[in-house]
Parts: sequence; C-alpha cells; structure tokens
Amino acid sequence: MDTIHPVIMPVSVPDQRLVRRAKVQALRRQARAALALSARFSGLALGKLEKADTGAPLPSAGTFWALSHKSTMVAAVAARHPIGIDIERIQSISPAMEKRLAGDAEWQLAPTKDLPLFFRYWTAKEAVLKAVGVGLTGLSRCRVQHILDANHLILSYDDQPFRVTHHWVSQTHLVAITSGDAAIAWHFIEN
Repeated sequence: MDTIHPVIMPVSVPDQRLVRRAKVQALRRQARAALALSARFSGLALGKLEKADTGAPLPSAGTFWALSHKSTMVAAVAARHPIGIDIERIQSISPAMEKRLAGDAEWQLAPTKDLPLFFRYWTAKEAVLKAVGVGLTGLSRCRVQHILDANHLILSYDDQPFRVTHHWVSQTHLVAITSGDAAIAWHFIEN
C-alpha cells in the first residue's frame, strides 16, 4: 500500500509580520519547502513546479503535488496520483458562508452543525477541488456524501467518490487531504 507524507509547517514569526505581496511570496516559499520534504519522505522526484492556465498544479517529473497556506501555517503533499490538500484556521464564519458551502442534505448528515463541522466540510471540499484541478469554481459540484468518523469523509465531485482524511493541528488549524485508501504519515516540522 502506498503511503502519503503530508508536511505541515508553522510560518516563522518574521514572515507572519510581512504584508501583501511579500507575505504571499514568503508563504509560497515555505509551502514549497514543505512540498520538497513531502517528496523526499515519499521517495518522489520534483522538477520545476508549474501550473496550468487555470492555476491547477501540473505534475512535476511525474509527481502530483498540492499546497495550502494560511498566515501562520502551511501544508503540502507530493504523491504518485492526483492529490489535494487544504489547511484552514478555525475562526467564526457568516451564515452566508455556511449556506454557500453545503446544502441541507449535507448538513443533515451530522447530528449537530457547528464550527468544526463547517471547517471539516470546507477543508474536505477544497482538497477535492484541488485534486480534480478546478478550484472553487467547482464548489457547487462537490458534495459531502458520508461522514465515516471524526477524521474521514466521503465526498463526490461529478459522482466521482473521494475519501478525505482530516488532521487537527492543535485546536487552531484543520488539514484535509484526499487520501483514497493510502496510509498517511503526517509530518509536523518546526522551523
């Protein structure tokens, strides 16, 4: 069985203080450093990292990859197959965001609708949309089908099923990865 090695790294305090373009560039640099570690842990090669006109990552030297970053944390993964990853900081959200994210049937899969559930759905959908290379433009075609347990969901995108695995980083951030049946070895790397 294949093992996926996602890497999560905190953003350095000096980089957290940057603004605008400098901050985005620093976050991208750090996410790419996490990606290099993920590829190394997986025994995969990475060449030049390029994106399609749509912004979707193109395979690099035959390796599929995905990045995600927030102001205080980055996540990245390299794999032999299309993959998606997302990291989000848990924070308050508006009712409009809740309504945009999922329909009533999706919310009714859970016994309660709360902030952790919102972010499980959000991160899972972002990871699936990255895996299929469409981004948020495909949000309306991505659905939560089943809640398997506290760390796993089954989603679909245009009727194609995706198993998503979640991982909490303290109580502040949630990471989701399209995992399929692969084993996952999470790596948290301190600066």
